[in-house]
Amino acid sequence: MTDKQRSELQENIVKLYLRLNGYISTSLIIHSEEKRISAEIDTISIRFPYHSQDETEHNSSDFLEVPSNIDVIIGEVKSHKQQLQFNKALRQDNLISLTKILKWIGLFKEDQIKAIATDLLGLVTPIENSKKKEFTNLLIDTDFGKISLRPILFSPETNSKKTNSDKFVGWEEIDDFLWKCLCPENIREYCGIRYDFTAWGSDYSEIVKVYKNRQPSQTRFKNMEELYAEITSLRKS
Repeated sequence: MTDKQRSELQENIVKLYLRLNGYISTSLIIHSEEKRISAEIDTISIRFPYHSQDETEHNSSDFLEVPSNIDVIIGEVKSHKQQLQFNKALRQDNLISLTKILKWIGLFKEDQIKAIATDLLGLVTPIENSKKKEFTNLLIDTDFGKISLRPILFSPETNSKKTNSDKFVGWEEIDDFLWKCLCPENIREYCGIRYDFTAWGSDYSEIVKVYKNRQPSQTRFKNMEELYAEITSLRKS
């Protein structure tokens, strides 16, 4: 598996985790005046307050601290060897990238953008020796009610229990929640658990299939390396 394939799988498993938590997600590229890409956002994810999926018999993860209002996550996916901080491209262009992100999201008025971008810059700028136990959050009044804007780091290759950093979403949290959603111990009353997994689409079908393949034995993945290996085997079969 190439580095690019591994990176794509990391981003897809994060987006699947967010989807199962009730978020609609997309990636985003930021264009510059020099006619090049100045920044890439791995995921912008939004969850609405009346979201419900009772038929699947699971709720959103408590770890994710989902608020009761509209929630927008600006997410960055980091590999194990990368620092757990947002890329410099978001922080070193005089708010240009952050401003374009906020305008693209489309929930904030023009006269709010600069102040929100300035506050958001403070949240994505790393602080030495910071060990925050909760995700940072901007709560903004809009025409659509209060909106939470949260920059969150995801690192599927990293132990979630790492203590020398701010809170992030790592392997144990992602795997625990995906297993709970995809591999329930008991048959669900209103929701099937065995079906054509290609219905998940090209981004998620392989991930769902390898989880479902392990469901009968209830053998969990220890880490992303095991998931990479099983997906590689699946592709060769």
